[in-house]
Amino acid sequence: MTANLRNGIFLVAGVYASFFCFQNKAIASDYSTPLAGIKVEDKLDFHIGEGVFQKFWVPAPSSTTASDGLGPLFNTRSCNNCHVNNGRGHAPEANISGTSVPSFLIRLGKSYPIVNNKSNKIYPHIGDKRYGHQFQGQSSPGILPEGDYYLTYSTQIETLKDGTQVELRKPNLHWKTLNYGNFEDGTGFTMLVSPALVGMGLLDNIPDEIIMSGADPDDKNNDGISGRVSWVFSDKEKVIGRFGYKASVASVSAQNQSAFNSDLGLSTQLNPSPSGDCTAFQRDCMESPNGNSPHLDNLEVDKQQARLVDLFVSLSSPPAMRNLTSNTFLDGKRFFEDGGCASCHTPKMKTGNNSDFAVLNNRTFYPFTDMLLHDMGPELASGFPSFSASPSEWRTAPLWGIGLSKKVSGRVSFLHDGRAQTIEEAILWHGGEAKRSQQYYKNLNKEQRQKLIYFLESL
Repeated sequence: MTANLRNGIFLVAGVYASFFCFQNKAIASDYSTPLAGIKVEDKLDFHIGEGVFQKFWVPAPSSTTASDGLGPLFNTRSCNNCHVNNGRGHAPEANISGTSVPSFLIRLGKSYPIVNNKSNKIYPHIGDKRYGHQFQGQSSPGILPEGDYYLTYSTQIETLKDGTQVELRKPNLHWKTLNYGNFEDGTGFTMLVSPALVGMGLLDNIPDEIIMSGADPDDKNNDGISGRVSWVFSDKEKVIGRFGYKASVASVSAQNQSAFNSDLGLSTQLNPSPSGDCTAFQRDCMESPNGNSPHLDNLEVDKQQARLVDLFVSLSSPPAMRNLTSNTFLDGKRFFEDGGCASCHTPKMKTGNNSDFAVLNNRTFYPFTDMLLHDMGPELASGFPSFSASPSEWRTAPLWGIGLSKKVSGRVSFLHDGRAQTIEEAILWHGGEAKRSQQYYKNLNKEQRQKLIYFLESL
């Protein structure tokens, strides 16, 4: 990148955002530090990309042409609002405005059932004809937002073998206002918190054959675990899905561009609609001004800004494991293995050698995921299927950095919808293929459970 272009991107990102990036490393260092061994020129681009990630976008038309085009409908004004310091989001407290929490989203889709999908059929993700694929409660001036909602929580008590009682909460969705009429019959709703963006480039570069080698859709080894590869279409080709709670996106770049378009209403190379997720029933939205500019590839997020954000997300390093020589850590590791947790949360992976970034090639790392879909039972089911995944199937969540969640983003919220406020609660919600591991945890005594949690918090 030339010096003039770098200077231009710094101006695009905003002086304050760039300053914020460098000054807050003491806070965000655990999730947004570049990988060790990164090239000098990539390290500079990493910090510029971080500035773009953190900058605030504004509606069009604006004198700030490199930052306009927000909306017309959107959930937030900045990537960092959803992924604070690259960390995970959280669920709203009960009875408050749901749209006031940008790191919590409502996805919309058709709720036809899929009992199983061993044929690897790819089902289309069809949104609601009035509200699209995602509910957006923010809007540009003169545009009616889609509405608002709130959550309540129902609770249940889980009793462990030693008599310990743990209260679990389950979110219930309530619509407060719907500004474009009622949803279609058959529209389902899935509540999601923003995931942590850590080690994404490493996950993106796991060879396909490694992911496929872990799949056992027919449970031929009779261990009760039947992980499946998530297949999606990319440029009309069938490829492995890697990102999103349902592994419904194939690459870091596709994931980032999808978020720009659906969360911020910005046009990108892969998602060129400047109206974002607007539908034909939202005419003012479809006809509103946009920020597509000739000097930005006739887009709102041009190829250069998208490349820089991709680089920042791809090269953000996972935090190092801690307490490795502690007896408590080693005991917890044993419980993790004896409980069958590693059957899905595979500790070790290795990248291939085809990345554009040398630092990502032939690298051994410890994400604690097999990148496969697993049936987690009806209690955790989503409101509709997604491509290869049935409602009850989810990609194994990586566990690295899980104990740093509060330090990084200031909040603790686990599972896809943030219902779990502790790691223990998240374990107790495991069902389906993970039921035996959940039962193993329930049978441990207090000291053993504490050691297992200590191990998880050290990853």
